[in-house]
Amino acid sequence: MERYDEKKIIKKFPHLKGSLLSNHKANLYEQLLTSLRLLHHKTPTVRIKELISFSDVLLQKGLYKQSLNQLYKAKELAKTHHANILHLEILVLEKGIESRYITRSHQKRALELIDESKQLRTKIKNEGLWSDLALNMYDHYLKLGHIKNESDFNKISIIFNANLPNTTVGNLSFYEHIYKLQSYVWFNYITQNFASCYKNALNWVEYFEQFPEMKLNDSVLYMKGLHNCLSALFYCAEKIRFKAQLDVLEKFIQNNSSSFNENQSILAFIYLETAKLNLFFLTGEFTKGAVYTIDFEKKITRYQSQIDVHRILIFHYKIACLKFGSDDYKGSIKHLNFIINHPSLSLREDIQSFARILNLIAHYELGNDDLIEYQIKTTYKFLLKLEEMQKVQKVVFNFLKKSVHMNRNDLQPYFIDLKNNLEKILEDKYERRPTLYLDIISWLESKLTDNTVEEIIKAKRV
Repeated sequence: MERYDEKKIIKKFPHLKGSLLSNHKANLYEQLLTSLRLLHHKTPTVRIKELISFSDVLLQKGLYKQSLNQLYKAKELAKTHHANILHLEILVLEKGIESRYITRSHQKRALELIDESKQLRTKIKNEGLWSDLALNMYDHYLKLGHIKNESDFNKISIIFNANLPNTTVGNLSFYEHIYKLQSYVWFNYITQNFASCYKNALNWVEYFEQFPEMKLNDSVLYMKGLHNCLSALFYCAEKIRFKAQLDVLEKFIQNNSSSFNENQSILAFIYLETAKLNLFFLTGEFTKGAVYTIDFEKKITRYQSQIDVHRILIFHYKIACLKFGSDDYKGSIKHLNFIINHPSLSLREDIQSFARILNLIAHYELGNDDLIEYQIKTTYKFLLKLEEMQKVQKVVFNFLKKSVHMNRNDLQPYFIDLKNNLEKILEDKYERRPTLYLDIISWLESKLTDNTVEEIIKAKRV
């Protein structure tokens, strides 16, 4: 079945009623999972757990030495892959065997196990604190995006500083170090400090160079570090460095994709395609980017059910911006409507806001004055509800309200006035936030010079 239909199953097998069908489904699902585990037995965590289970089987047989040998193998693997929680589980089992049975291990073994357990518990606690902080920052970004004023900066700074773990730098474990960098990456990304964001993301990537085996053991985390480097470089408009990091990501995926599981393949696709789309913005090649999105939209259908809503919205917004920049306003509106009409309004409120602004401008370009008048009202209400109204948005709204009732040939001085007002407003670093999504100044310059938005931005990117 392409779609699961329980009524069809019951019709074909009438004896499978009530709990009987439920039990069959549960059993089948368990068998499938067992088969998948056997297929992916090379995964480090699965192999460690397998050795732990072998140890338990041997222990039940009273073969204590052999049981400890399996735990020793599991422990070495756990150390290699920095799997501290599994490492602690192995220590608990070791202590259990040593304390209940006469294994004739050397006398200092008990003290060694106690000391090892203490150190691991500290590492696990610190890893948890840093990962909690990173997740907290990520959750904040998903809901609200970048900060929009000094008040937002103060709020996020209080949250970040209040939850900073008190750890000794020299004693950080692999994942403590990565989660710490991840926390700072998100904090700087949210606060639009993209230079510091890049610095921390680059440290994240370079830290993997000290543990090259971890590039494959946790390839998702390595690729995520590269993705964050690329995102920061994109907002810093660092085209040369961006291309260099994109090359690193692309080569890593090409060299290792054959060994990727489904999850790794999905994330590799997201990170690589996001970077490729962003490169079109950096170079100002909107027409080429719009053509690329034709194949990209076909590619995305392969993973659509597995990609989270946040990513889907971002992809649609990027496609809409590329099509807008290539003068395909109808195509842009199609993708903007996908965002505007999406039921998950709690995700990326900033994208929801800027999608509506770009939608207004696209309708303006098409001369849909009646639609603009209605949408100005609905968009204004939406932004007020989200408390997203900034000075940039206000002056654009005021311009569109006036222009709807004016002759297009008389708008030249109003375009100049709007451009001058926006340039003054954008001197405030927090008011620059809208330009992360839509280069309104370049759009205005295109209206004043009779050049396309693409030509204006290309000239700036040289």
